[in-house]
Amino acid sequence: MQYRSLLLILILPFWALADATPESTQLALALKQLDSVKVSLERAKASTKTNPQSRYYFDYRAAQQDISEIEQGLNRYLSPSRAQPRNQEPLTASYQRENAHD
Repeated sequence: MQYRSLLLILILPFWALADATPESTQLALALKQLDSVKVSLERAKASTKTNPQSRYYFDYRAAQQDISEIEQGLNRYLSPSRAQPRNQEPLTASYQRENAHD
């Protein structure tokens, strides 16, 4: 529960800036926030005292893998390996003629 609160505290101030800056800036900011979340997860994992009687455990490895997947997706979007295709204009011509000499 406290980790969810920490995540909200990290992200909430930046929501106010969402409309004022371009998408790439916001996504770069999201990458920095994900770094902070990874650090927080590492600290939480290091301070975990596993109780053998516990029925449930937090899966730190799965959480870190998911964060890495999101980071990779954001990085691929922000720095594509090749130029993005341009939007093609739709073809609007009619190729049927009334007579052969037009």
